[in-house]
Amino acid sequence: MTLLNYSSYEEYLDHFITVNDVRYMRNWNLSRKFIQNACGKSCMGRLLSRSEYTEQRNKLENMLKPRAISESTLFGEGYRGSDHVLTQFAKREFQLLNRQMSTIIFLVMRSKKGLEVSGFIDLEQTLRESRFKNSQQYVNWPAIFEGKDKLMPEAHHLSFFDWNKSKVVYNDSDNFKIISEGAHSLLMMHRGDHKIICVNAGCHCDYMKNAQRSIYSSSIYGQCIFFDHVIRRIN
Repeated sequence: MTLLNYSSYEEYLDHFITVNDVRYMRNWNLSRKFIQNACGKSCMGRLLSRSEYTEQRNKLENMLKPRAISESTLFGEGYRGSDHVLTQFAKREFQLLNRQMSTIIFLVMRSKKGLEVSGFIDLEQTLRESRFKNSQQYVNWPAIFEGKDKLMPEAHHLSFFDWNKSKVVYNDSDNFKIISEGAHSLLMMHRGDHKIICVNAGCHCDYMKNAQRSIYSSSIYGQCIFFDHVIRRIN
């Protein structure tokens, strides 16, 4: 069951309330307050606050809405350069924003200080978030396609590794959830169809079949690895 099954935060709270709770309290509002105070962060994994419930439900609704992104609204629509990685960004943009596919990319770059950083990036999310300049994940995609700026791995991406500090950070994105399983160092599950994608170099497990892996070389980005996942269904 997902948050979309609840029409309100109160209905979501009621899911945690048992018949015995109501009999004991004899009041639904008191039962809800008790569940909120008693569960906190330990009840059935994680009880969401009202603001968290609203935020996560809105994200799920947005994922299910038809995007209706036209060719004329694409950042890379007019790209005519020869950089192979930028060409691949532009080639995928329409399908990504219209939820026909999801793509994870892996980049190894040098920061402005000359230090090496790397990371896995949810390409659809960064393209979508960059349509809003007040977004915390905003990057200047028009400047990127013009060669005036670069897409860089950041601490908010799916993974971020600072080679100088030997520091690694993992985050879930709107499209992918980080999971761990056995010997795999990094697996990602698509939130829409729940297919698991393996991004481990040299691995030949069954999860590798859920994404098409390709590598493109660029004078700007060096080698960029693309993991293209065709979305089968939305849950």
